[in-house]
Amino acid sequence: MAYRFESMTEDISSDNNERISVYCDYYSINRKDLEEDNVVAEYVEAHRYILDELISGYKEMGPLNKKICDEFIGCDCETEYENKDRGVI
Repeated sequence: MAYRFESMTEDISSDNNERISVYCDYYSINRKDLEEDNVVAEYVEAHRYILDELISGYKEMGPLNKKICDEFIGCDCETEYENKDRGVI
């Protein structure tokens, strides 16, 4: 009998399909492997909290990273223009 990954999917919340897709991408597996292979499903379930924390961290830091990038994009463009103007690039 195949492990149906039910205990994990019940606990993930409304973005269930997105999270499972992320797990599959991260581990380079397809959803069918996850649903039908006991060893794969058990491994992913045993380690999913680590990946969930990583996802949460990126979601939390995303706005801050965007703000930092927005502030420094002008500096990058200015430096690139100056380098081209001087013939460096």
